Amino acid sequence: MAKETICVIGISGYVGSHVAAELLNQGYSVNGTLRDPEGPHANWINRELVPLAKEGQRLQLFPAELHDQASLEAAMAGCTGVIMCAGVETQVPETITLMVAAAENALNAALRLGIQRAVFTSSTGSTNPPEGEPPKKIETVHWSDSDQQISVGKFSPAAKTLMEKKALEMMEANPDLRVSIMNPSMIAGPVFQDEPASVLNFVSAILKKERMADAIPNGSMSMIHVNDLAKLHIAALEQETASGRYFALKRSWHWKDILDAFGRLHPAYKSPEWPSDAEPVTPTGFDFTRRDSLGVELKDLDEILGGVVDELKRREML
Repeated sequence: MAKETICVIGISGYVGSHVAAELLNQGYSVNGTLRDPEGPHANWINRELVPLAKEGQRLQLFPAELHDQASLEAAMAGCTGVIMCAGVETQVPETITLMVAAAENALNAALRLGIQRAVFTSSTGSTNPPEGEPPKKIETVHWSDSDQQISVGKFSPAAKTLMEKKALEMMEANPDLRVSIMNPSMIAGPVFQDEPASVLNFVSAILKKERMADAIPNGSMSMIHVNDLAKLHIAALEQETASGRYFALKRSWHWKDILDAFGRLHPAYKSPEWPSDAEPVTPTGFDFTRRDSLGVELKDLDEILGGVVDELKRREML
């Protein structure tokens, strides 16, 4: 028999699909929400995810909208936890309204049904203090300024910042509710969807010398393998002491190290030369104490990027 049933809001997305797959791998049943369970996403979900359900488990799909609490309640019925993976990257003011409402509706639905555990996917875009980066970011301390984000048109990062604050406020107001928030940056690895995820197009452009062809950026990127991110979500759901924000990434690497890794993984790719007189910036620093408390072993750079390169080759995109 399945352990329990967990609701995954946004199962048709990149993160949501991997969270659902890992839940099934770990013995849970899944209620997954998407806008149209009979639409084109159903084809790859039935092909890639449904077969992962073993005897006694099930994967059921439910139509739901983030602004419709009743539809979320219907999907959560019979569940013992909810993982909210749905998100909108559109840089318009309405994104803020939708994502804050999504947090409120999902948690109100959980409270009405007696569900006491919720995990949200957000991003490190909510953890950038306006005064600049500290030597090490601490997720319990450092926040982006949503007003400043809005003033420069960064509506999606502002939406994540305000979504997180709404979710944490609701946890504070409801002692029986436990909310954890995952803060990843670049998420990489294999893709279930028929259409390539944005990370595939991004990496393909680098390897084809359509991006970063002439010079290595003097900056850094923080990354995590998509399956490790799924495991962190589930660990936060399961651990009774887990709550609040978690940096959900392995670490940050300078772009020189990233492009060097691509050269190892795809020998046809040759990175631009790093200028001998250039001083590389220090990659973004993070305090990973809280992340490590979840007990998930995370893949390193070559494994993270290797999953993307393998997926690109499988799709004949290289």
